[in-house]
Amino acid sequence: MFNLIPKTPKIIPWNKAKLVGQKLPLKLKEIWAIRVWFLF
Repeated sequence: MFNLIPKTPKIIPWNKAKLVGQKLPLKLKEIWAIRVWFLF
């Protein structure tokens, strides 16, 4: 018998081989950059 149902391509996850999990905390310099950005 012939298989009439076409095969679907495998779906590759967007985060494959990327670091996942908790990120490093913001540095003081980055916090002040955000504060200054929101003042304007």
